[in-house]
Amino acid sequence: MAKAPVRNRRSTKRGMSFKSNTYFYDLPDVPTKEISALTNTKPAIATSVGHGLKTGDVVWLESEENGAINGYYLVDVSNEDTFALMILDGEDIGTITDAKFTTPKRYSFCDATSVKISAFKTKEINVTTICDEDSVVELETEPGTISLSGLWEPDKAVQSFLEDMAEEKETIFFTMKPKGSKRMRGYQVKITSYDWDGKSEDKWQFAMELKINGRGRKLDMTTGAK
Repeated sequence: MAKAPVRNRRSTKRGMSFKSNTYFYDLPDVPTKEISALTNTKPAIATSVGHGLKTGDVVWLESEENGAINGYYLVDVSNEDTFALMILDGEDIGTITDAKFTTPKRYSFCDATSVKISAFKTKEINVTTICDEDSVVELETEPGTISLSGLWEPDKAVQSFLEDMAEEKETIFFTMKPKGSKRMRGYQVKITSYDWDGKSEDKWQFAMELKINGRGRKLDMTTGAK
C-alpha cells in the first residue's frame, strides 16, 4: 500500500517580539494654547483652532476652573480644529471655559531589557460591622506599578532626566506601543526607586520602579479612542 505523502505543517508565529516604541515625557511648560470648548462626552472632545496635533501625541491639559482635569492625555485627532482627550470623561466635568494645553518634551527610551506593567491591583477589605450577620468584604483598587530594568548609561539625556525626576519626586508620563500592536498605552507615573549596579567584565545595569497615578490611557491608533 502506498504511503500518503508527508505534508509539511505550516509554521505560525505566536506572541509578539520584545520591541516597542517607548517614551517618557517631561514636566509641562505653562500651557498657552487655548481650548475654546470641551464637550460633555466620553471622551471629552476639545476644540482648539489650528491645534497642530496628530493622533498619538501627548498633551498636558490645565484648568483653574476645574483642577481635577489637570494632567497628561493621549490625543485622538478628529480634524485640524478638534481632538479627543484620552481618558477624560466629559460627563463629569461640567462647563469649562479656561482650559489650555501644551505639548511636553519627549524622550525616546530604548534602554530597557525587561518591562513589567501591573496596570492596577486590588485587595480585599473586611468592612463587617457588629450589625452584619455575615462577613462583608469590599474590593479596593490600589495604584499599579511599572518595573523597568536595562543598560545604565548616565550620560544619556533620558537617563539623566529620569534620575532628576526620581530625586524630585515629580509625576511624569510614560507611553508604550509594542511594535505590531495597534494600541498605544500611557500612564502618569512617579519614580519610587532608581538603582544601578555593575560588576567586573559586565555592563552597568539599572532597575527602576514606577508608581502609576490614576487610570491608564489607551488609544487605538487605527480607529481612534478606546
